[in-house]
Amino acid sequence: MHIETLSGFSRSIVFKVLIVLIVSMTLVVTGSIFIFNSKQSNLMLEWSFNNNESLLNQISNMATSEMKQFGDRLTLLAKTSEIQSIDPTIAASYLKSFNISSLFISGETVTLYDKDNQFICDNSMLGIPTESPYPIDFSRITPHRPYVTPWYRDAKDAPPKRIFGINISNRATGDGSLIASFSLRRLWTTFPNYKIGRRGFLIAVNGQGEILYHPDLKRWLTDSHKISELGIKDIDPRNYNVTKAQFQKLSDNQKYLVNYNYDANYDFGIFSFQPQSEIDQLIASATQASIAILVVSILIILIVATWMFFVLGIPLNRIIKHINLITKGNLDIPEIDIGHRKDELGQLGVAFNSMHGTIKRQIQELNAHRDILEQEVRERTKDLELANQKLERISKTDELTGLPNRRDMNETIANEIGRVQRTHKPFCFIFIDIDHFKNINDTYGHACGDVILKSVAQTIRGLLRKYDVFARYGGEEFLTLLPETDLEGAAVVAERFRKQIEKMTVRYADFTIKITITLGVAKYDDRLGADRSIQMADKALYQGKESGRNRVIVWEPEWVTNADYEAAAIEQAAQKKNSEKASDVQVSLDYLGENKANKENA
Repeated sequence: MHIETLSGFSRSIVFKVLIVLIVSMTLVVTGSIFIFNSKQSNLMLEWSFNNNESLLNQISNMATSEMKQFGDRLTLLAKTSEIQSIDPTIAASYLKSFNISSLFISGETVTLYDKDNQFICDNSMLGIPTESPYPIDFSRITPHRPYVTPWYRDAKDAPPKRIFGINISNRATGDGSLIASFSLRRLWTTFPNYKIGRRGFLIAVNGQGEILYHPDLKRWLTDSHKISELGIKDIDPRNYNVTKAQFQKLSDNQKYLVNYNYDANYDFGIFSFQPQSEIDQLIASATQASIAILVVSILIILIVATWMFFVLGIPLNRIIKHINLITKGNLDIPEIDIGHRKDELGQLGVAFNSMHGTIKRQIQELNAHRDILEQEVRERTKDLELANQKLERISKTDELTGLPNRRDMNETIANEIGRVQRTHKPFCFIFIDIDHFKNINDTYGHACGDVILKSVAQTIRGLLRKYDVFARYGGEEFLTLLPETDLEGAAVVAERFRKQIEKMTVRYADFTIKITITLGVAKYDDRLGADRSIQMADKALYQGKESGRNRVIVWEPEWVTNADYEAAAIEQAAQKKNSEKASDVQVSLDYLGENKANKENA
């Protein structure tokens, strides 16, 4: 009996699947070992590089943030009344107070100078210096942003420093300067907290390649040293860039994985070095672990295959034997003995008797499920239509000002032309351009320019009738469409726009900005068409720009030349011809579609 069972099972698909599974998994596992070994090195190297790069960005952000905060504190200090008094007694007492001295570490000095760059006082408890100890050009100091000098040293064994200076303005006592030294010792205590692997280290340099920080402080920071002394030669730290994982051999004859980050604003670069031997150890450990995992996987496959043979294969072979006997007409055979199993095999015998009822029930459930799906499709279709309508609105609106954009304006113009052909009432264009807008962007920034664009848009929109159309046409240009308005009325409206904008002021940060606009007015001429009528308004605006800006220029109809009419006629004929071709192509496509449908129905 057992021999027959084994023989029958050996011919079954379950047995074949198990054999294929074992053989294929063995081949996959064996091949995976070789592929994994070849890929693991690159993956681990890339992972180490990216991990070090992320950590280096954190360190660089910390360092530049510390220097930025130092400059911000100096800026705030320069705005205090005690410092702006330029009084030696008041300022010295204030600088030596606990609240101020606690902002600086040992070795950092804060010094106040008068408008002639003469020493007034500092935060030192020692005597008054006879001249400025700082390597700084006082003429480069401004009142708005701290001026930062290159790195320097007070002495060979002193930590690198740099000077932050800011101008002090006082109408009563005159201008002065507040100077503070920033010691790199602020960062020395923080750098050891960042670990590059287990044995890696950090080095900080300036744009000239001078080492500003090295873990071995006694050896490398008791005097000026260059990065080339470590073995990194022929590089410019200001332009050096590490874009992919690579190893660098240093003067200790060991290779290191290199990452580098340089901040040009603060002339501060950071190298990270991780020994290649450490990465090789990680790769070796990962390879050994992967091999162990793969070996265990093979054992698990073999155990699962054996378990499936006894739990699934033998009972299935017994069920197949009984089905064959029933097929041959032997109905007196006993029921299939599957013991007390409650799993799928145990339920198989019951499933034969209830199969028909189950199928009917499932069909009913499928029909009900189909109705639910159709309802969901209808709901999703409705949601999609709403989303498309929203996208259509977004595509016709300028995101910054909330005005109609050029595309929407062109559609509005086309509709207005159709209405004018029926009513024969005139309409006009007003082309608007903000004067000196590029200078505003260059002086105050694009964020200020955006504020001005929105302010102009809101102001002019508030002066329009409800059926007038005002759109952003591009950049700092706006276009107004005035239905049922002649040239004289449009000129009055344009002048109202100009005066209102001229009276308007825009506040941005600490600045109050006056704005003017130049406007060109033109009437729609059906012989010219919409585009060339708008060009006439643009030409009028250009005349206004040429004649001094902040004015309204009306393009008189008699200024239109015969050449303009001839060019417009050629353009309109070409547009009509292209439109007719597109219409013919659509008709042909519709005809082909109907022909194909008729053939399929036949």
